[in-house]
Amino acid sequence: MDRHAFEASVAAGLGSWPEDTVFLAAVSGGADSTAMLAALAALGRFEFRCLHVEHGIRPAPESRGDAAAVEALCAEFGIPCSVVSITPGKIERTAKKRGIGIEAAARLYRHAAWNAEARRVGAAKVLVAHTREDLLETALMRILRGSGPAGLAAMPRSRGIVIRPILDRSRAEILAYLEERGIPYRTDSTNTDPKYLRNRIRHKLIPCLDEFFPGWRKTLPDLAETQRMAADFLEAESAARIPWKEEERGLSVSSNSFFAQPPLVREEALFAALDRMAEKGRVKPPRRRNLRLFAQGAFDTLDLGFAILKKDTEKLSLGLPRTGETGFSLLIKEPGIYKLKGLTIRAFSGENTALLATEFPAPPGFFAALPLVLRRNYPEDYIVRGSRKRRGAESVRAIGSTASGLITAEDTGGPAAFIGRGRDGFEIVLTRKEAVRENHLFFSIE
Repeated sequence: MDRHAFEASVAAGLGSWPEDTVFLAAVSGGADSTAMLAALAALGRFEFRCLHVEHGIRPAPESRGDAAAVEALCAEFGIPCSVVSITPGKIERTAKKRGIGIEAAARLYRHAAWNAEARRVGAAKVLVAHTREDLLETALMRILRGSGPAGLAAMPRSRGIVIRPILDRSRAEILAYLEERGIPYRTDSTNTDPKYLRNRIRHKLIPCLDEFFPGWRKTLPDLAETQRMAADFLEAESAARIPWKEEERGLSVSSNSFFAQPPLVREEALFAALDRMAEKGRVKPPRRRNLRLFAQGAFDTLDLGFAILKKDTEKLSLGLPRTGETGFSLLIKEPGIYKLKGLTIRAFSGENTALLATEFPAPPGFFAALPLVLRRNYPEDYIVRGSRKRRGAESVRAIGSTASGLITAEDTGGPAAFIGRGRDGFEIVLTRKEAVRENHLFFSIE
């Protein structure tokens, strides 16, 4: 594809708009967004603005160098440019607080900056330089994460305020275009960091697929398009069959109406309700398997952190989090799934231990009675070991020396377990060795 054909494809990717339309181009300085900006500047119509978001994740010289390169390129093309700089460390703190990855947290700030700048300059749409490779990588990521039909659906060319004008173009075509025009671009040093899932997929999984399954680049988009149709159908069916009613603090639906529907329709109805309760992109989406357990009737309560699902004999409700019990981090009074400080705690009673074995094979956990309090660790918390004649009191801080942010799980019999984050994941220190009593539930930790 030569220069003019590439620019024509970008124009076609924008769609039909009045000549005086204002577009905001999101430009990182990498090859994809640089090629998009250069092609837009060559169109000779529409009005373009540019926004560069400096995330404050990489070393300052590299990050500021990207911003300077974008500003210089915009000056060359005669396109006004704005730079938004996020305070270093802010994205990392947000990721930790919300229990999401660095990439997901960066996306929150990036989208917020796009929306704010689009309003400021009066842009009709934000132009994002996702390519054919991005579409494939995203599909693979969602397959590995066990996404449902909506997650597996093809990345749309246009959704909401975003347009992806080079979504049909390949990386090879983009590099060829930049080389033909002699336009330099920046390379993000984190693009090879294996701690990011997308990089592991790009540099490890995709080469393997190319070698052993050469047709996958054509068949995966077909799968995504099929899932797009399935997602649209399920969205319409769940809305018609399970009509949520607005309440003062949330949404509700008849329990009988809800559980009369097929399991997949129930799951999709729950996701639809969550979309109504939470501002999209601002919360960590719940895992499908947790919603599946709730939709199957395994629990009466599902605490999502930003909202709580509860069911009784008359209705199923989705509401805002309770205000909390004074002095407690979390009080568990009934079987269910709960959130606390990045932990997911599942309380399984005897009748649903089969679901535990199916959904969560060999999970770390402990047995305790209800009500159970999960609270911060106090200095007086300890475990007594040894014989009656010679007992030694060991503090939980010594026993859990590799763990941080310790939480004490305490029932009517006292501390049942101490929970912390160790070098190899969650560390659970059990305080009891006696046989499990009939009234004990199993609490799994993830």
